[in-house]
This record gives sequence, C-alpha cells and structure tokens, in this order.
Amino acid sequence: MAQSQHLSSAVLPAPFERPACPKCYAAMMLVSIEPDPARDVDLHTFKCAVCNQVFETLAAYEEPMKSKALGRWLQGDLHPSR
Repeated sequence: MAQSQHLSSAVLPAPFERPACPKCYAAMMLVSIEPDPARDVDLHTFKCAVCNQVFETLAAYEEPMKSKALGRWLQGDLHPSR
C-alpha cells in the first residue's frame, strides 16, 4: 500500500522537476495537480512506478491573467510583422 509523505515545508518555484523516490530512488511520475488559489500554490502529487511510494509537495504559481508578462503584452510588447 502506498504511503503519503508529509507536505514539503518549502514551496517550490515553477516549473517543477520530477523528484527521486525517497524509498527506491527511481524518478517519480506526476499524477495530479490540485490548485489552491487562496494560497497561490498547487499541490503536486508524485507516484513511483517502481514501488508505488507517494510524495506530495507544494509548488508556487502565478495566475496567468494577473502576471506581469500579460500586462506588458497588453501594453504593446506585441508588434505587427514587417
């Protein structure tokens, strides 16, 4: 039976990297992302295909419609082709 690890106390910056399994050290697969807009984080759940270990961690994200890049784009950083 898979056991869930405690949530990481550190919030990882996006993009994420696949962690190594803490039990067998194989690369883990991302199985779900659950957004938590109230805290501006996502809960990433990884599962090991070798030993079925489950690892959960928090990852920071930026709301796309509120990003600085969108503001610059809307202010004219997009130029017509010549």
